[in-house]
Amino acid sequence: MNRSTFQSIYKKPIWWIGALVALSMVLASCAPAATPVPTDMPAPTVPPAPTATLAPMATATTAVAEASISVATDPKFGKILVDGKGMTLYMYTKDEPSKSNCSAGCLKAWPPLMTQGTPKLGDGVDASLIGNAALADGSKIVTYNKMPLYYWASDSKPGDITGLGISGVWFLVSPTGSKVGVEATINVATDPKYGKILVDGKGMTLYMFTQDGPDKSTCSGNCAKAWPPLLTSGSPKLGDGVDASMIGNTALADGTKIITYNHMPLYYWAKDTKAGDITGLGVGGVWFLFSPEGKIVGQEASINVATDAKYGKILADSKGMTLYIYTKDSPDTSTCTGNCAKAWPPLLTSGSPKLGDGVNAPMIGSATLADGTKIVTYNHMPLYFWAKDTKPGDITGLGVGGVWYLVSPDGKIVGQ
Repeated sequence: MNRSTFQSIYKKPIWWIGALVALSMVLASCAPAATPVPTDMPAPTVPPAPTATLAPMATATTAVAEASISVATDPKFGKILVDGKGMTLYMYTKDEPSKSNCSAGCLKAWPPLMTQGTPKLGDGVDASLIGNAALADGSKIVTYNKMPLYYWASDSKPGDITGLGISGVWFLVSPTGSKVGVEATINVATDPKYGKILVDGKGMTLYMFTQDGPDKSTCSGNCAKAWPPLLTSGSPKLGDGVDASMIGNTALADGTKIITYNHMPLYYWAKDTKAGDITGLGVGGVWFLFSPEGKIVGQEASINVATDAKYGKILADSKGMTLYIYTKDSPDTSTCTGNCAKAWPPLLTSGSPKLGDGVNAPMIGSATLADGTKIVTYNHMPLYFWAKDTKPGDITGLGVGGVWYLVSPDGKIVGQ
């Protein structure tokens, strides 16, 4: 500052300097007070960036690695399939073998039992019936006896079966792979050859098994797969001509109920594919149709003469299946019962057998078995099949136990 400026300021009135000092003091009082910083506070640190890779979120169609299937017992329906937590599993009758026809909204209401591997199986589950089928998105649904398995979204706890019977197409599943909870229907149909016979609501033929006893089914395991039982959980619906007094039921080993007619259990034949088929008639000499009066239909035996390359002329049925005699039998009396009758099914008839050329008609007769059915006799000796013969011309039963032999047209033992 030069001398003249200093002199100029110095010469100003004293009140101006005082005003400056007062203004400085006011401004100082308006400023916030400084916060003292502790000298012992550690310096802040910044966390390092994460290096782990996040797992992708599972989608709605992600399958569990290993589904579980167990068997539970319902108080009303007996043994049924459930998952590992006891949640009920269902089958959809509109599905096809190893093919699910449930998609989109259907799968939301009926979530599939899915797996990426082999399901864990509880006691009573038949491992031979386990399989899988591809859904539209490529995921796998577990199948049982070739039928896809589902949950019902409204079941909320183990033991719930609120999906049973919905729309008439959703049912429980037994350990044998049969539908459970279905209300059966029995009607009468007319076959061009055999007359009036029993069928179900769709016209599928119903059969009876001559090795069953009254109110007792002896068809289980592989037999039940080939001959599915006519099941019900209540009183079947009956069409015109069906005798309601003959309707009954009996429990199977898995707790399900098979319908009986005139005390005999009723079955389907797995190889019948459409209404009117009767391809199971006479299979093994033990499967027959049933009339509305409760009588066996189609049990007209046939006896023909076949020629064996080694033993010459022998008796066989109309299909060429070899007939045998049992040397422990007595004239006009069969002593083959129980397991023997299973291995050696009798040649049954409900009338006079049809006879082929070379059969000696005067030698034909019959004898009554314990269940009231009739076994054909030849020269007074009962005639049987051998369960292990699988095709015409087989004579694998010859000599079994030293008591089973062939029969010639003149009624003599052959192969002894």
